[in-house]
Amino acid sequence: MDRNTQNIPGQKVESDNISQTGFPSSVNTIMRNKKRILNHLPLAKKKVEIMKNLGFYENCPDWQESRKLLNTLKLRKIEVSDAIEIIHASTGMNVDAIRKDLLFCYQTGLLEFHVTDVCDLQCIDCHYRQKNNATIPFSSVSGYLKYLNPNAITVTGGGEPNCYHSEGKNLNDLVLLIHDEFPHIQIGLINNNTYLPDGNWYNFLSWQRTSVDAHDAPTYEKIKRKRKYDACIENIYHLLDSSIPHVGIGFLYRSENITGMEIFLLDWFERWQKMNMAQKEKFNIQFRPISPAIEKVFEHNSKNDLEQQTAAMILQIKKQAQSHESFDNFLKTQTNFYSIDTNSDSFFLHERKPFAKCYNALLHRVLRSDGNEYPDFLLCNDPSMSLGNVLTAKNADDERIRIALGSFYFYHRLAEQYCRDESCRQCWVSNLIEQHWNSNVNEMNLPDNYFF
Repeated sequence: MDRNTQNIPGQKVESDNISQTGFPSSVNTIMRNKKRILNHLPLAKKKVEIMKNLGFYENCPDWQESRKLLNTLKLRKIEVSDAIEIIHASTGMNVDAIRKDLLFCYQTGLLEFHVTDVCDLQCIDCHYRQKNNATIPFSSVSGYLKYLNPNAITVTGGGEPNCYHSEGKNLNDLVLLIHDEFPHIQIGLINNNTYLPDGNWYNFLSWQRTSVDAHDAPTYEKIKRKRKYDACIENIYHLLDSSIPHVGIGFLYRSENITGMEIFLLDWFERWQKMNMAQKEKFNIQFRPISPAIEKVFEHNSKNDLEQQTAAMILQIKKQAQSHESFDNFLKTQTNFYSIDTNSDSFFLHERKPFAKCYNALLHRVLRSDGNEYPDFLLCNDPSMSLGNVLTAKNADDERIRIALGSFYFYHRLAEQYCRDESCRQCWVSNLIEQHWNSNVNEMNLPDNYFF
């Protein structure tokens, strides 16, 4: 969904062809190159092949029965062992082979890991505040990652990852465990950054992003309900001097802060100009819209007040950039500002992309701090959309198989009320995979980056 501009402010150029934008930077060529999702194409193809072999595909003879089975499993009206017997009777495949294939399909490409709901802030409209401060047990992490086998993990929350404590272990121990036991996994971190845990955890991150969401201390306190703006900014500078290759700040635009977006950008542009070259190279800003409760997404039929305010503010900033070339270049190389689609008729002002199947459901998993797994973070607000919970299950392997079959359910967009092009924030993932389905990733110049 990220885009850059070329020559004319507001003119959009696909960032998956970054070499033609004229504005190369490590941020754009690595962190904002959309084609990085294609690193997961072999996994998607393998899962689709398994789906076809097991009859969970629309051109399979027993597709209608398989679809009913997926719905029945989603409602937990049937045991996994009984479902496997049904698949065996339909396909003639060996039961052990079926189980092996489905356990493979439990794997994911990118894991969004909500390690804890404990937080040192009290943000308004927090999705997770009433979750009893659930935390993933440290002793369970290795088991999860062994079976999920992701290529990349975004450690986030929920709550504040820096507050993670379990069984006498903290965030530093968690990052070191991932790095030591699963060295192939890339690790990213999204946090509030109001304090920094002890240790050398930052040496093992591919990137980090601090949720700032405000242009000054009063606005920060209004949104976060804590006076920690100064500590947050100070810690950003500490991380800019660390070994982390990409250090970013996030601005979740909403009614409480949208009028400060221009001040926010001009302030950080001035700060960026004063940074040394190493800091400048790694620094970036990520704009994202506030995510409403999921039920409000499909009530949305036209642009609301926030979207109208945002569109007006973006136009104002673009006018500023037209007369300020260095500021315009900063927006292009160090931020995703020009990716906000003010002409879109979709919710969140994102670029609407059509897709036939949800490849995000095959390649992405959200593991919540209570053990529930979801195919997308917006669905975490609806417990009925949980794929399953290995942490609380009596039979862990059966639950992993149930989760794998649940991902088939979402792949076929059977949760119709949620799976609309205009409301899907990850529509670009499926669209891009479908565009390049017949491509050979070995012949593509892809960045060594598995995040999306």
